Amino acid sequence: MNTRNPNLSNGNMRTSRDTSASQVANNIRVHDQIAKQYERVHGEIYNDIEQMRLRSSLTRALSFVQTNGESKLALDFGCGAGNLTKHITSLGCDVLACDISQGFLDLVASRQYPASVKTVRLNGSDLSNIPDATVDMVATYSVLHHVPDYLGILAEFVRVLKPGGIVFIDHEASAEVWQPTPERLAFLGAMGNAVGSRWRKYFRPRNYLDWFIWNFVDPRYRPEGDIHVFKDDHIEWDRVAAVLESSGAEIVAEEDYLLFRRGFDESVYERFRHQTADIHLIMAKKLEEPDPEQ
Repeated sequence: MNTRNPNLSNGNMRTSRDTSASQVANNIRVHDQIAKQYERVHGEIYNDIEQMRLRSSLTRALSFVQTNGESKLALDFGCGAGNLTKHITSLGCDVLACDISQGFLDLVASRQYPASVKTVRLNGSDLSNIPDATVDMVATYSVLHHVPDYLGILAEFVRVLKPGGIVFIDHEASAEVWQPTPERLAFLGAMGNAVGSRWRKYFRPRNYLDWFIWNFVDPRYRPEGDIHVFKDDHIEWDRVAAVLESSGAEIVAEEDYLLFRRGFDESVYERFRHQTADIHLIMAKKLEEPDPEQ
C-alpha cells in the first residue's frame, strides 16, 4: 500500500518532491500528446452505458448540494477532454475546467457548452489558484490515480468548496480489483471467452511497444502516466474517507460498480453486474463551518 511517512527526513522529503515533479511533468507531456485522440481510445469511458451511469451519478451528487445562491459553479478537476464538463453544464452548472495539460484545456475551450466554462491550468500539486469556499462542487473522474499525493489534494477539494458543497470522486479502482473474489474471476473468465470482447487490442501497434516496455524495461510503466494503479500502491478508500472527514466533510454516498467497457459482451456484463465490481465512487459534503463566537 502507499507508504507516506510524515516523519521523513529533509533529504527524503526532497527526493519525494523531485519524484512528484517528475511524475507531473511526465503526465503533462503524455496528456498533451494524447488530448485529441483521448475519446477515441478510451472505450471504458466513451460508451452509452457508462455515460448514462455517469450522468445519473452526477445528477445525484448535485442533489446533495446545499449552498447559497441559485447559480452553481463546479470545479472539474483533471477535466481531460471535457467529459464531466459536458455533463455538468448540461445539468445547469457553470464549470471551472481544470487540468495540468494545456492540450486538454485548449480542446475543452474550443467546444460549445450550455453554460459558462472557464479553463484553469493546474500546477500538479494543489489548488492554490482557487480561493477558499468558492465552488459548489468539486468533481473528478479517472484522475486521482494520476496525482502524486492523491491524499493531499483531497484537503484542497474541501478547502475550495462552499459549506454544503459536494466532492464527487469517480472511476477509480475498487478493492475487489486488488483482492479478486470468485465472482470477479468468473466474470473475467466469461468476458474473456466472449467473442470479440478485446480483439481490437491486437491491431494497435502501440500495444506491442507498451508490452515490451512493461516486460523488459520498466514493470511500472504506464503509457498515460498512471501512478497509483499497482497492488502495492493504489487508491485506499478508507484513507480517502478519513482525509475528507478530517478536512471538514462527511461521506454522503459510497458505492462499488462494474464498469462497462466498449467491446464488452453486453449479455455477460448484465449477468455479472450485480455480482462483482471493479470501480469505486464516493461523495462527501462539506460541513457548515463552526461559528468562532460560539
